[in-house]
Amino acid sequence: MIYKTVGKVYRPILKEYVTFNSKGFYHLRYDTHEKARRVKEQIYKFNLLPLIIPAIKNAKNVFDYKKEQYSKLLGKYYEIWELRETVGGKNPTSLSVILRRIGNGNITFLSVYDRKPKMKK
Repeated sequence: MIYKTVGKVYRPILKEYVTFNSKGFYHLRYDTHEKARRVKEQIYKFNLLPLIIPAIKNAKNVFDYKKEQYSKLLGKYYEIWELRETVGGKNPTSLSVILRRIGNGNITFLSVYDRKPKMKK
């Protein structure tokens, strides 16, 4: 599986490594309320995995940053970054990659989604 082989990726704009751990993988399968995502949504997120690393490496700026918010659930402060980048050769995709740091820990991958609105069939 691609996710297990990543480990960490250097992000020049943050001047730090982004770690890929079990929490990010869990969030691809479950939402913030720890409810399992629909199978279709999980597959959609897993299909975006090969594009995450290029998006992290090539993002030219931080689109959004939420500094030191306190989480009662975590019992710690955390920070969130959103990077946006268009990646992919013939069929470019505009991605948002969400990164998080809890307390003084590492910056970790949290989530990914395609910025293009989906058309309902």
